Amino acid sequence: MARPRINLQAYQQGILERLQHVATDSGAADNARLGIHAGGQQYLVALRDIKEVLPVPEIHAVPLVQPWFLGMCNIRGNLYAVTDLARFLGSRHQPAVMTAESRLMLVHDDFDINAAFLIDSLAGLRSLGDFKPLEMVADGPSYITSRHEDDQHHLWEELNMALILEKQEFLQVAA
Repeated sequence: MARPRINLQAYQQGILERLQHVATDSGAADNARLGIHAGGQQYLVALRDIKEVLPVPEIHAVPLVQPWFLGMCNIRGNLYAVTDLARFLGSRHQPAVMTAESRLMLVHDDFDINAAFLIDSLAGLRSLGDFKPLEMVADGPSYITSRHEDDQHHLWEELNMALILEKQEFLQVAA
């Protein structure tokens, strides 16, 4: 028996609608995270740190910049600096490969920076209550605030977007 086809756009629109619903429910928002894939890794991002997740628009390359800085894009008349999240996070990660599942994750306006991160795909909404907490790595990066394991024993690391956005390396895109 063939599996029913899933309309990817409808699925992602449903995720965005659920994101907006959860973001308005303060009790659920404290535990709710957006699961994302980047560079072969799985990450969790607090909903309060995300403005929007959308299909990847045209990105205009900028010369003489770091390899992780992909360029600029126009989102509804606003310019956003686009960073390959996997590549920015370090050498142990593979650079993003643009596919139909790739998405641009815009950081929340509260950060006062028009920054967007290219991710490989969405993993949907996750609740911290569904994970088993793991020990932090002693010499791990400061922007990884917690580590978790899901029911299938996959590692999920929680990203602190504020710490990423204030890193000097992030702010200095010139090569």
